[in-house]
Amino acid sequence: MQKTEEIVGVNYWKRLQKDKNEIIANLHGVVILIHNSAEFPQIIDFMNQIKPGIPQRLLYISLVNSWLNIKKNIDEHPIESKKLFVVDCVSLFLGDVEDTEQCYFRKPPHDLKTLKQMILENVQRVHPNVLVVDSLSQFINFSMPTDEELKDFYFFLRDIQDTISGLSDDVVILLYDDMFGSLRSLPVMNVDLILKYEVIREHVHWTD
Repeated sequence: MQKTEEIVGVNYWKRLQKDKNEIIANLHGVVILIHNSAEFPQIIDFMNQIKPGIPQRLLYISLVNSWLNIKKNIDEHPIESKKLFVVDCVSLFLGDVEDTEQCYFRKPPHDLKTLKQMILENVQRVHPNVLVVDSLSQFINFSMPTDEELKDFYFFLRDIQDTISGLSDDVVILLYDDMFGSLRSLPVMNVDLILKYEVIREHVHWTD
């Protein structure tokens, strides 16, 4: 008898269990998705639930995942019915890279102002239906934000709202990893929806 141990990820939507499919499928506007260090395949699963079966253009601005890692994951876990475009803000630190139609390589934005410029530039280039920014954790810590950080963030959100004004079918998803601790302050203006996505990792013992 050999006992082995495996980590199992269980995904659920806190306080949205009953209506989660309808809510995610019909997302629009500016959405903040708070998660506890979800891995990229779990983010893909979330994106696949947005307007499933409807062809869309998806722009993913990555501050945490390289294109090599993204490509490996989407080969194993395809993004369904969506044409993916990526802005990779990681790989320039790893070596020489060249832009392709699907992926642009850029230096990471150093503040919310340069992030906004990057978003505007690539929205005009790609014309996406879905924009995902991964992640806000690089710019603000909601467990202990300063007044200046919150002010800058509200201005950023206002500008993003203006960018998609009149495009009611489009959605901007701003990911936030709450690895820094309990959230003490969340934006209440210029956001259409805040979702909490939790991954529970528990030890399961298997007996052969």
